Amino acid sequence: MKKDRMGMFVLAAACIAGLAACHGTRELSDLQLTQLLRTERASATDPRAPLDARAVNCLKAWSGDAALTGGLEPASTSEAAKTACKQRIDGWIADAGRNPDKLRFDELSAPPSVRRAAALLVDHRSVAALPSAGDRPPAALMPARPAPMPPPSNSSRTVEAIDVADATAAVNELDSLCQQAKQLAASGDSAQPLARYANYCGKRVEQMRTRITVAANSGNERQVKAVTENAQRVLAVGRQLAAGKQGNAAVKDQ
Repeated sequence: MKKDRMGMFVLAAACIAGLAACHGTRELSDLQLTQLLRTERASATDPRAPLDARAVNCLKAWSGDAALTGGLEPASTSEAAKTACKQRIDGWIADAGRNPDKLRFDELSAPPSVRRAAALLVDHRSVAALPSAGDRPPAALMPARPAPMPPPSNSSRTVEAIDVADATAAVNELDSLCQQAKQLAASGDSAQPLARYANYCGKRVEQMRTRITVAANSGNERQVKAVTENAQRVLAVGRQLAAGKQGNAAVKDQ
């Protein structure tokens, strides 16, 4: 009798220490990992869809494996960063379109799953670099004038560094509001004003990040300013919605 009680105590302790001990950790397939961790613009049915690098790095930070966390920036392994990025992935986990097999975070962050996700990130990266057919950014992200052509590869011209800190900060905060909106929508709480963000904010964030990168690489300061101003306008509306206000502010196209 005493041995039976001791065995039950050990099992209970294992369950408390980690859910995987109770539920069991499944071996996740490439298709499951790709479907859940794909970028916002990728198709849900594409088995070689590009993976979201920030999501993979988040899982590395949570893996507890020194070999996986060793290459990460110190800031991305802080408790605050880990909490924020986990909330983003939790929103994806709650999305039945991304997660039809109801994968759990502890399964995704298990070292074998993270190592496979990291390999898929590299393997699918060449696909991510190819533009989708007919893929055009919305008018709000288009420059007032065509961006200048980049210099030839044999040119000696040096592109002057462009400050993108304000643009990046605005888009990061917009991304955070977007994840909150998706979680509200996934939970069925569509009465919340912020839930209206869920239908379009994800693609808008990805397009803005791409826009910032292109402008910074080409030294187009005017373009960075345009996307910064647009992000801040969209962000102002998001803040109103997050505060529970309907908001009448309109987002003007550039």
